[in-house]
Amino acid sequence: MHVVDLSREALEVAALGDVPALELRAESVEPGALAAALAQLREVRGLKALRLRSRVRALPPALTELRGLQQLELVDPELPGLPTAICELTRLRSLRLELLHLASLPRSLGALTRLRELYVDSHHLARLPDSLGALTELRALTLLLRHVYVHDWERPAHFPPRFEQSREALFGLLSQLSCLTSLTLGEPGSCGWPEKVFTQLPAEFAGLQALTELSLTAVASRMPIPHGAVMPGVRRIRASASCFLATEAELAAMFPHAAIGLEES
Repeated sequence: MHVVDLSREALEVAALGDVPALELRAESVEPGALAAALAQLREVRGLKALRLRSRVRALPPALTELRGLQQLELVDPELPGLPTAICELTRLRSLRLELLHLASLPRSLGALTRLRELYVDSHHLARLPDSLGALTELRALTLLLRHVYVHDWERPAHFPPRFEQSREALFGLLSQLSCLTSLTLGEPGSCGWPEKVFTQLPAEFAGLQALTELSLTAVASRMPIPHGAVMPGVRRIRASASCFLATEAELAAMFPHAAIGLEES
């Protein structure tokens, strides 16, 4: 992947040629300079993958004009959300979001019907939009909730971010993703406060019948599993053995084709 650090060098479109993948580092530049650089990228016809490292309160509109992108990764400690116009990047196959202040995902995300991978790492995320169920091609989903006591200088005081969507509603939504084969859930760094989200697998979890791989990281230990649920498609479980409140026989009954020995995380 070609790397351009805007704090050290100007973006030279001619030098990029038809580069297919670019990392644009803009953590230390003014928003106007980032907007200008993204506008220039419209001339790079072969650009398919972009990793953007920034510190902005809003993404420049020029980003959503890069209609040829198939992979987009956003890394930003300040960005609170995505623009509604993200739906215009209809060729996206992979969207990775490492956004500490991300509070919500736009409903327009459901228009990205070619999306196959969605990765979300956030301190503030409150829920997933119902439109996520329209992502019929989604194969892999990673949801990392780092709900910690964060000071937001836009607010008058400290506040406790929380995931407001119930587990039942969350897994009911995920069960609509008929192609979802890989699911990663975690709450790294939340230190148990506020209370963890992933404290049990509700009955709705069994609706993920296409699932073949489940990964759990830094979740509450001893999670109950839904009684009588059977998930024959699961082949691999990546989790600490202490994650489940179940005997080996109960796990074998729920995941009959998965390895009995759980991988240590």
